[in-house]
Amino acid sequence: MSSQFELRARIPDEMADLLDGYFYEIESAHWGVMQKEINDPYEVFGIFADAVSAHAALTELRAEFPTLPATFTESTIEDADWQNAYKEFVKPWSDRQLHWIPLWERDNLTTPEGAATVYLDAGMAFGTGAHETTRLCARRLQDYRDAHADQLDSLELIDAGCGSGVLALSASALGFQKILGFDFDPEAIVVCGSNSQENPHIAQLDFEVADLEKGLTGRQADLLLANIQTDVLIPHSDPVVFGVKPGGTLALSGILVKELDLVRAHYEARFAELRPEDTITLDSRQDGEWGDLQFVLS
Repeated sequence: MSSQFELRARIPDEMADLLDGYFYEIESAHWGVMQKEINDPYEVFGIFADAVSAHAALTELRAEFPTLPATFTESTIEDADWQNAYKEFVKPWSDRQLHWIPLWERDNLTTPEGAATVYLDAGMAFGTGAHETTRLCARRLQDYRDAHADQLDSLELIDAGCGSGVLALSASALGFQKILGFDFDPEAIVVCGSNSQENPHIAQLDFEVADLEKGLTGRQADLLLANIQTDVLIPHSDPVVFGVKPGGTLALSGILVKELDLVRAHYEARFAELRPEDTITLDSRQDGEWGDLQFVLS
């Protein structure tokens, strides 16, 4: 059985969002931030193949964040142990009718009657809805559903950059009938298929491997969800702008609060140039260090 090398240290609450945002932006496959319970301290952790690569990565991280703790706990963990260790940090989440339940809690938790329940296990790679960016999109999804409850059989929804499929599956659980999810990472689509199979109480969905250009070519949605980081949303904005039907809604997430003005200005300019016939109503929300932008076309 192979093993990996772990670095771990407690960090102040104010550092947690900074590190989390940094790891999200660089799409780190090694570093993460976790909190077991709501009142527990935050921890930064890193999982590496060996001690040499771990120490090299920590040196690079200290260059970006000089105030990191002076000492990190070092340990060797077996792959099988790590595959299950993350579960203690993944908690159920709910908002209004929508409930996300970790797969291993399926038999331990009961949701209210009439709840839209989704069971998930994406491992560490793609998340199970705990991230603020996903929650922001889920709230927009429910707002849209509440405003169009009598049209769910005809409205088309696209989850661009679907990751674990949590938003697409949530849309199905909430009653949407026409749903497509796509992601450029083939492994993400494998996870989507697995999560879909774990939810036989909702319709099996279509997921495909595609980037924004391929995924949105020839397609428009009544509701387009794009939980994707800024460095992708801006250079690939045109297919996103064209991916919304007249009268439709675009919800962008994956945006750090400090980047909201930049993304807002860019998309306002692209809508004005590419779709001058549409009037845009804009709204924005924040969750921790993260924000979203909603564009409603009319």
